[in-house]
Amino acid sequence: MTPERRKLHPAAMVVYSAAALRSGIFPLLIIVVMPLLGGDFDARGLLRAAVYGVIGIGVAGVAGYVRWSTTRWWIDETAVHHHTGLLRKSDTKVPLERIEGLDVHQGPLQRAFGVFALDVQTGAGKKGGEIALPALTPAAVEDLRAARASGSAVAVDAEPVERHSRRLSRRELAITAVTAGQLGVLLPVLAALGQVVSQVGENEQEDAFRFLPHSVTMAVLIVVGLLLAAWLISILGSVIAFGGFTIVREEERILVRRGLVARNEATVPVGRVRAVRVVEGLLRRPFGLCALTVEVTGYANEASAARTLFPVVRVSDVRAFLDEFLPELADDPGALSRPPARAARRYVAPSLALAVLVAVGLWFLVGVFSLLALVITAYGWARWRAAGWRLRDGRLAVRSQRLARVTVLAPARLRESHTRTQNVFQRRAELADLSVSFGKSTTARIRHLEARQVIEAAAALGRPAPR
Repeated sequence: MTPERRKLHPAAMVVYSAAALRSGIFPLLIIVVMPLLGGDFDARGLLRAAVYGVIGIGVAGVAGYVRWSTTRWWIDETAVHHHTGLLRKSDTKVPLERIEGLDVHQGPLQRAFGVFALDVQTGAGKKGGEIALPALTPAAVEDLRAARASGSAVAVDAEPVERHSRRLSRRELAITAVTAGQLGVLLPVLAALGQVVSQVGENEQEDAFRFLPHSVTMAVLIVVGLLLAAWLISILGSVIAFGGFTIVREEERILVRRGLVARNEATVPVGRVRAVRVVEGLLRRPFGLCALTVEVTGYANEASAARTLFPVVRVSDVRAFLDEFLPELADDPGALSRPPARAARRYVAPSLALAVLVAVGLWFLVGVFSLLALVITAYGWARWRAAGWRLRDGRLAVRSQRLARVTVLAPARLRESHTRTQNVFQRRAELADLSVSFGKSTTARIRHLEARQVIEAAAALGRPAPR
């Protein structure tokens, strides 16, 4: 019997239209806003901008309807099928036994219509899943889950495995938000402002330059204000991303639910986890706190929140947490061997050179106060003290520091590659670097080790893993 080809819920029209509008939002804003910034306000310019806006929304609506009307999905005894496209048609078939996860999301649009978005994940690791269904009824989601269970390689009569779960408490959510410190949120804002400024006329640019600071004190206040604004935005973003965060370990998979506005449920097969990162941010490290993230095959291009194992944990509790939820990769992030003392100056030298350049550059602006830039030298010293490594019982632990201090924990057999490097200066000092890659976003690198240690470690990594 041929299975019925199903349509998505009509809410998919809205979701597809919003996606089309979002992809073209910046050009549309330029078309709509720039005529109003080119000179004095006039009704004709406002009307023209409104017409452009309506046309853009109309085009997005038509695109959403066409995509919804040409999309079908269905399930048979062996696979999940997906068909879409009007001029360029696409057919995708995912065998049931190859499905490693069904990631369920419910953004604001889905919540408004009472539907769910679902991504069918396989070992291929395509971003967003091999099949993306943006609007399904709860019954359709259950049909897909039942189909996946029927095609699972895990025996139905297997002995039940103990289930572990942990939910991020309100106190832990507050700590996560306050200590996140994602100052990178300023970059897209500054980039957008730069694009807008480049579009306005010379007169408007001259007026804007009048507001630039004309004293060191005012410049410092502006920088502090921007950092404070970025911190507040970071707090809000963390609350939205990690509200209701829950981790559940069931058999050979980990379920992660998160999100205050957009509710997400991701399934992470344990077999796809390559490494654990213990991330001690600048605001968390003084309190002995860290975030746990994972390198998962297929999730390297996803947002960082999608790779979070748990948003905030005490460093001293990392081993116990991993023993409970991910014993396959459990290890202790402490008790690491540091690079030799004679390597310290090699960590300090680059930061010292940068400090001297900054001090010289600021001398003509702030005089003797420019010498304060020499504190940058402490960064190199901190990097040397933070660096550490251990290779024991086939498990690798490597700690390094940029802004955050990051410790990579992983079984050596799960590495993708390892590299031993030694430049001319290191050769004279009998030092070398070791880097081990576990995926697109996780490379454990330790610099300026004893050359003989690196040779021994590289040889050990190259041996076949014991069975």
